[in-house]
Amino acid sequence: MREIAAHPDKKVLPSSLRSQVPAEALRTLYERMLYTYYIEERTKLFVKSNKCSFHASSRGHEKLQIAIAMLLQPGRDWFFPYYREKALMVGLGMPLRDIFLGMLSRDGDPNSNGRNMSEHFSSRDLRVVAPTACTGTQYLPAVGMAKAVVADGRNDIVYVSSGEGATSEGEYFEALNWASRESVPVLFVVQNNGYAISVPQSTQTGARISEVARGFHMRTVEVDGTRFTEMYTTLKPLIEQMRKTRTPLLVEGHVVRLESHSSSDDQLKYRSEDELERTRERDPLRHTELQLVQMGLLTEQEKDELQERIRAEVDAAAEEADARPFPDAAHVLDDIYSSETPAIEEREARTMGDKPVTMVEAINHGLREEMERNAKIVMWGEDIADPKGGVFGATRGLTEQFPGRVGNAPLAEASIVGVAHGMAIGGYKPVVEIQFGDYSFPGYMQMRNEISTLRWRSAGAWSTPMVVRVAVGGYIRGGPFHSQSIEALYAHTPGWYIAYPSNAADAKGLIKSACRLDDPVLFLEHKGLYRQVYTKALEPDSDYLVPFGRARIERPGNDVTVVTWGSGVYRALQAATRLEDEQGASVEIVDLRTLLPLDIESVLGSVRRTSKVLVLHEAQVFGGMGGEIAARIADEAFEYLDAPVKRLGALDSFVPFAGNLESAVLPSADQVTAALQNLLRY
Repeated sequence: MREIAAHPDKKVLPSSLRSQVPAEALRTLYERMLYTYYIEERTKLFVKSNKCSFHASSRGHEKLQIAIAMLLQPGRDWFFPYYREKALMVGLGMPLRDIFLGMLSRDGDPNSNGRNMSEHFSSRDLRVVAPTACTGTQYLPAVGMAKAVVADGRNDIVYVSSGEGATSEGEYFEALNWASRESVPVLFVVQNNGYAISVPQSTQTGARISEVARGFHMRTVEVDGTRFTEMYTTLKPLIEQMRKTRTPLLVEGHVVRLESHSSSDDQLKYRSEDELERTRERDPLRHTELQLVQMGLLTEQEKDELQERIRAEVDAAAEEADARPFPDAAHVLDDIYSSETPAIEEREARTMGDKPVTMVEAINHGLREEMERNAKIVMWGEDIADPKGGVFGATRGLTEQFPGRVGNAPLAEASIVGVAHGMAIGGYKPVVEIQFGDYSFPGYMQMRNEISTLRWRSAGAWSTPMVVRVAVGGYIRGGPFHSQSIEALYAHTPGWYIAYPSNAADAKGLIKSACRLDDPVLFLEHKGLYRQVYTKALEPDSDYLVPFGRARIERPGNDVTVVTWGSGVYRALQAATRLEDEQGASVEIVDLRTLLPLDIESVLGSVRRTSKVLVLHEAQVFGGMGGEIAARIADEAFEYLDAPVKRLGALDSFVPFAGNLESAVLPSADQVTAALQNLLRY
């Protein structure tokens, strides 16, 4: 697009362009910009009175946001906004009261009921998915939603936006790659005001945003986001084409930031008065007002009457919201999960066949049965497609049996889980694979801030039922980077369920249950147990489900309890057998099976019977999950204890590669035996 004059009153629009925009559209644009203006003005008063603690003005961005809303279809298309989009909400038709309830964090706020930050809007009716405060994390879920749209055969468009600063984030690049690679209808809108808080774009990147996107073979267009007519005529046919072809498009909108980055920023510290004056000369609201007057679509009297009416509506909505109380703190824990305990009943397993299966075979068969049962289950990961079926073969045969539903993903773990998150919001059940526990960390931003918080931060409006399968653990010489135990990190993240089976039967029952839950599940698979003879079991039939939050007594006993999971079960069994043979000691072993929910009642029940307990896990002792369990036992069963609660785990070291060094770091059956002997002496 050609350069537009700085002063709006010096710009005379060609009649050919004016005729392409209906007069009613210009009138609608102006009204919605006025609503945005008065919302921003009233919000600034709330900030001054300490009623609103975070405010990011959309002034200077509002014309681009409203134009996009006019070109898309509210209630049909999907929106993954960022934190500077009040004008988009106005354009989509969000009620003024709802906007202010969100800004003031008041009871009845339909965006989050006071849980999410102000400026973070959400609406199921408008298909606005609740954002987080993290920059750039919304891009990958938007791609996942677009995958769901394509899979359903719909021609919805998925809008996702940010400022130009967020385009420095790796997840933005990953989203461009995935959207282009799979050709899904994501409308990337970068609202470029030249500043990431106080950092100018020249410091952020050495390339133009649109040029980077073209490097991913994506169609791009740059528009002046402060001018409506050329923007409208440029984007309208491109968006119509997107809807037909279901292909991505990146729009870089050059906008201005008329006010400071946020209520905690002061742009006078880093922007000169000359620069700010040049910015104010491009005020989109002033330009549209003059344009309507020049075109004879608005008289001075009509302008004054319109402004007064809209100001009164905004003030009334603001006062109504301000009169509401703050949310009831009694409900602050609602919506972290879909329910307190997953509703899956346990029953005795009926086996099929007389040949035991390995744990990896049981997982494979469980996935196969659930894919047959639920056509919405889709899978991807690194190397999981046939003929390989993953580095451990857990998904072998599934690509061939379920064409189009199982495939390889880019080598990017944030993409694997982030795209799954978006597709889950779109009604699918992604079951994705991360090759090794340490590989999950590039996806931790998505897993901690996006996926786990969605139901809670939207006050239950949105959910993300998905499963992330991860191979973990040592004892097979994986070295420091493929032998990690990651459960404690993720157990500290509300919103996830965590399964950790120790044998084939439980592995099948748990993976099938995970595929049926309405919450995100982290499914940890100890690769050292995949094919061990001692983890084999007769295979349960297709109706077998293991409830989450229900531990299993692996071995009953009377003298001492071992609480453990995963590989610890077998070290404990070895030690228990030895102690029974040599000393006649009776050791009870509690296999937790799931760490979240934690079956603390089974643990406490065992401790009350034996009065002595060892908490055993493969991870390092310091900061490990065992510390939490030991604390719960000490807090809730202290009067039953005849000895201190003991913990045993790996040394506070990384796991070495050499076999003898690995054995020196990870807990052994000999160490378990010695720890139990010490407890039995009390």
